[in-house]
Amino acid sequence: MAAQRLGTLLVPVPGLSGITYPPGTTVTVRGGGATVDAFVNGDWLPLSWWEFSDGLREDIADR
Repeated sequence: MAAQRLGTLLVPVPGLSGITYPPGTTVTVRGGGATVDAFVNGDWLPLSWWEFSDGLREDIADR
């Protein structure tokens, strides 16, 4: 199993469910490189490197 880490969305991103998650949403990230798999409550979000930051960004989440 790949290591997981927390990340924060920097831009709005649609999940596989059709829900669009706003900037500041905390995601669980798996993988590395230019694209990663991210999850919010089981909803899959395929992310590019520029759509999220590693770790929690409280300054973004407060917007």
